[in-house]
Amino acid sequence: MAKSAPPRKKRSVLKSKSGDSFLGYRRPSGGPGARNHLAVVSAMDNTNPLVRRICSLRSDLIAVNTSFGRALMGEDEAQHFRVMGHLAGHPNVGAAIIVGLEPITAGAIAEAAAKASPWMPIEVVTIHEVGGTLKSTSRALELAGKVAAHLSASRRERCGLDELILGAECGGSDTTCGLVSNPVTGLVADRVVNAGGTVIFSETLEIVGAEHLLARKAADAKTKRRILAGVRRSLEYTEELGVDLIGSNPTADNIAGGLSSIEEKSLGAIKKAGNGPIVEVVGVGERPTKAGTVFADAPCGGVENITTLSASGAQAIIFSTGIGNPIGHPISPTIKVTGNPRTAALMPENIDVNLCDVIEKGLSYKEAEERLNKELIDVLGGKPTTSELLGETEITVSRAALSL
Repeated sequence: MAKSAPPRKKRSVLKSKSGDSFLGYRRPSGGPGARNHLAVVSAMDNTNPLVRRICSLRSDLIAVNTSFGRALMGEDEAQHFRVMGHLAGHPNVGAAIIVGLEPITAGAIAEAAAKASPWMPIEVVTIHEVGGTLKSTSRALELAGKVAAHLSASRRERCGLDELILGAECGGSDTTCGLVSNPVTGLVADRVVNAGGTVIFSETLEIVGAEHLLARKAADAKTKRRILAGVRRSLEYTEELGVDLIGSNPTADNIAGGLSSIEEKSLGAIKKAGNGPIVEVVGVGERPTKAGTVFADAPCGGVENITTLSASGAQAIIFSTGIGNPIGHPISPTIKVTGNPRTAALMPENIDVNLCDVIEKGLSYKEAEERLNKELIDVLGGKPTTSELLGETEITVSRAALSL
């Protein structure tokens, strides 16, 4: 299992350079929470139905289900424990119940969660130990009642952007992403970094053709090497498979949206990270050890990527979309932003921030930044996102190899 990052130093809101602040749940260690979830976390795919049943019986529970989880080996096993443990031990989670078939896997995830958030109440329920799904349901509900009192004592307090980890993602990309929603996301990212906070962006395949620009922004030689090595690995793998990226990435809908090549897509995608130096590269679900702009070397699938960003500690995610993508994360509220007038008209229930005025009415990037930043502050303070309201949330832990 990968070693846990050292705890980020607790900082006062008075140190936030931008003056922005939000109402969050302060934790005894680590960053503040934008939510105070009581999470029921499935340790493996065959306990997903049990977790759904448990959460259907109490309105204050949130289900965190997963693919795989059994018979994993090597890096896949370590990655699964790390990601699921970091989701259970997320700042937005006030208490967690780990549900598994057997105690070894569930215990490993509980251990990772406890390392990430040592203050958090964490309970474990396993079918083999309790005896069947109905008894396990009853036991989990009993434990939920026990820890609910702990959550109810929490109150929101004023927190600064210097305490924030913000995830930046784009999906369902088209030309408007590179022109509007990604650059505006980048301005908000700069705002967070300038305040002393952290911004994580990812999708290694979607920096291909623009990696030299990111390498120039690397704060040190090690970070530069890791950026370039991630791209090289991705390209070598596609060559090994004999895959033509065009049609796979950019996808058919990306191409219909005006993106003709991976290089063109990448030049727009990297804008969401802002202009600051890249201080660190982390792996899938690893927590950053430095404040500033951080790159996560991870696959580019939307659900995989927001899972990575959340497991890395992002209290919120800004998700730029052009042709539309409704998905969000169950733990990290996911703000959907678009600059595409057609998408805003066709999918209004899936869009949190409409920036079409940049194209249609000459809204300035600065004005658009203020609009998106206000939504971020509101969401961090408790305003639900469209994906939370609709239940359009999902996770997927990335795989490093094939199952045997």
